[in-house]
Amino acid sequence: MKVLLGAGGASVYSAHMKRVLLAAAVVAGALVAPTAALASEGVATPFKATYNAPAPSGVSDWTCSGAHVVNKVSVKDSETCLISGNTAGFVAGTFVGNPTANIPPFGDTGWLSDYNNIEAKSFTATIVNNGDGTFTLDITAYYG
Repeated sequence: MKVLLGAGGASVYSAHMKRVLLAAAVVAGALVAPTAALASEGVATPFKATYNAPAPSGVSDWTCSGAHVVNKVSVKDSETCLISGNTAGFVAGTFVGNPTANIPPFGDTGWLSDYNNIEAKSFTATIVNNGDGTFTLDITAYYG
């Protein structure tokens, strides 16, 4: 069974939690002002998302911000997340998904956009151990 990370699909451990996360993502998305700034590589729309992600050994807290960029050749999200709370099992490293990757502690997982909950076709996620019990995830994900 495939696990999907991101605001709309943090885990397959609980169908109820998925509904809660999806609702939280919709609310978070609605709170972000839909202002678009012109970027050199397309139109960039900033976004923020905050949610809890069930993991095999507890719940981690994710606070994310990024930009959803649309241009003539691609649609991508570039995003940074601070992961705190229960981070047992997280491992620093770079993970490439096409569309999934084996990311501890989640196993084989894809990525759902924190901007609009669309599943990424590919992504590169770099997880850094901050040394204080938190991790930083930098992700670039492509859609469509």
